[in-house]
Amino acid sequence: MITGAAGDVASRLIPGLQDKYDLRLVDIRPGGAVDTCLDICDTAEMVTALDGIDAIVHLAGERRVAASWEDLRGPNVEGMVSVLEAARQAGVGKVIFASTNHVMGMYGRDEQWPVDPAQPVRPDSLYGATKAFGEAAGRYFSDTFGISVLCLRIGWVLDRPHNEQARMMWLSAGDLVRLVDCCLRADQRFGIYYAVSANTQRRWSIENARQDLGYEPQDDSEVYFT
Repeated sequence: MITGAAGDVASRLIPGLQDKYDLRLVDIRPGGAVDTCLDICDTAEMVTALDGIDAIVHLAGERRVAASWEDLRGPNVEGMVSVLEAARQAGVGKVIFASTNHVMGMYGRDEQWPVDPAQPVRPDSLYGATKAFGEAAGRYFSDTFGISVLCLRIGWVLDRPHNEQARMMWLSAGDLVRLVDCCLRADQRFGIYYAVSANTQRRWSIENARQDLGYEPQDDSEVYFT
């Protein structure tokens, strides 16, 4: 299952996975390739929708960095717990969670690079804090119930990078597909990984993604700046 299947990230991920996996595409909004409209905060509805599902790629949520707490707490906090609890009840063995680089955004503000996933979280916004909560909730469900939870701190998914920030944090559609495919195949119980391409100017470590998951990104933003 891919949640948030009507979103921008999903639109770049689905074409690369649909020939490898049987996908169930869900979103709160109808349209596009969405199979089922549902609210991830409705745990009972999620459990029903998860019948026959082996893994969840959880992309749904409020993605605006400046969003208010009122807009964030439903999809990003309650929704995350609902997805994990539904996975537990339905016997789904793996959840791949779309976290964000904003979980560590204050390191960037202070130019304290490079940033490694093992460093303490320093969110730059309430949005980043809700994603840090999602990672912590994933760790709890993994340790307590044995669900594999892999958290991807996604950079900037674009067709092509267009400025200096994108130059550092670009994630190509191809590398997005490669990383999610690695996660779906990996035996790793829990992990937090930076989801960025092999950018020459990258300031986030992807070494643990290489070691744990076998992720080998093939794209580099530098080709658009030379």
